[in-house]
Amino acid sequence: MADPATQGETPPSTHNSIEKPKNEYLVMYKPGVTDEQRREHEAAIHAIVIQKPGFDGIRQSWNMGAFQGYHIHMDPEDLAQIDYEFVSCVEPNVVATVYLATTADDAKATGSMVNQAPSTWGLGRISHRDKGYYNYVYDDSAGEGVKIYVLDTGINIDHSDFGGRASWGVNYVPNSLNTDENGHGTHCAGTAIGTKYGVAKKAYAIAVKVLDRYGFGDFAGIINGILWAYYDAGSNRDKAVISMSLGGPYSQVMNYTVAAAAAAGMTVSVAAGNDNNDVKYYSPASEPSAVTVAAIDWNDYRYTMSNWGAGVDVFAAGVSVTSDWIGTNDATNTISGTSMVNAQGSPNRIAYNNSGY
Repeated sequence: MADPATQGETPPSTHNSIEKPKNEYLVMYKPGVTDEQRREHEAAIHAIVIQKPGFDGIRQSWNMGAFQGYHIHMDPEDLAQIDYEFVSCVEPNVVATVYLATTADDAKATGSMVNQAPSTWGLGRISHRDKGYYNYVYDDSAGEGVKIYVLDTGINIDHSDFGGRASWGVNYVPNSLNTDENGHGTHCAGTAIGTKYGVAKKAYAIAVKVLDRYGFGDFAGIINGILWAYYDAGSNRDKAVISMSLGGPYSQVMNYTVAAAAAAGMTVSVAAGNDNNDVKYYSPASEPSAVTVAAIDWNDYRYTMSNWGAGVDVFAAGVSVTSDWIGTNDATNTISGTSMVNAQGSPNRIAYNNSGY
């Protein structure tokens, strides 16, 4: 199938609801459905919905490589009328949350090596084979030319630790400010690219706000965010990372969206979750093409709340991680969870690889 960017498609609009979804569904087309077949199907859906006042119908259509679908608001009594000739599956739109805990190999370098001392224990851990170090040894070119799309609560892009390397992308949370009103997204971005707290100190972070001030959103909004990042990265998708320290229950539609982004060349890194359970029950953590990151503590033991299982790709520091925060442009906070792991782990290791480290 042709790249949707060549078919006159545009990124999703910013209409989305962060309230608990009611009568909302995620519909995924079968592979290979044509534009004409989509129009035929969606016209039939419109004819059904228009008969019931109070329902919006199709709120957003999605087209990203092999992934095609839409987000619809309709009477559940009418679901049986959906024609499955072109449709693969229909799922309810569900709530997603941040993965913040409620309790607290050698590579060839292409640039100059820098020894940051002191640093956080997590930075020390990823740059040494043995535990217990508080200095961070890294290549000063790490992350150069790489964009990390942080799908989260937003980013305080004016924080001093970013040094101008954080920018605002898009906001899919209605009636919210174009900034981080929670702190979680800023913390993750700081752990990713911060001058003091970040792993890849030359990478750029782009705020894609999909969660509200309380850390809640829904899968439809997150899928919108993934597609926005896909379009924004354009021809540089091999230098782009989608970082999601969030999740919810298993979803075939969510996983297929992630797989389509990965197939287009993007690296998708996700947190394993904090339920002390197998990641196979969660999305996007269960998607094999994503890099799923779980948490360890200072002693290299699995963090007690971290999810686990065959779907986990890598472990990183997830207990008492210090990074940037909101409130002032030099604020910090120390928190725990697989959210911190994802931000500190694979997207930044990937940023090293993509920059030639």
